[in-house]
Amino acid sequence: MIIRIVGEGQWQVPDTEIDHLNRIDACVEHAIETGSQNELTEALTELVSSVRAVGTPVADDTIVDSDLIVPDVSATIEEVSVWLSENPAGDGLIPG
Repeated sequence: MIIRIVGEGQWQVPDTEIDHLNRIDACVEHAIETGSQNELTEALTELVSSVRAVGTPVADDTIVDSDLIVPDVSATIEEVSVWLSENPAGDGLIPG
């Protein structure tokens, strides 16, 4: 699976890591529900760090579509709320 981190690039992430990323994504959703910017920043930081840790960077000169896009750690509740509202399945940032 190819995951793009906004402003950073793409990572090839093994499908076996999706459950782990989904657990972090649940924290992102909880932060949005409770309106906690601090909790959101912490969850996004963990999500971005995990993608970097388990993924392999895709070379900048390689053109490939992203399967998922993750906001950067500075994203606001309002920005992430829009991203989540655009997902009609309600799966969060990382579909289960």
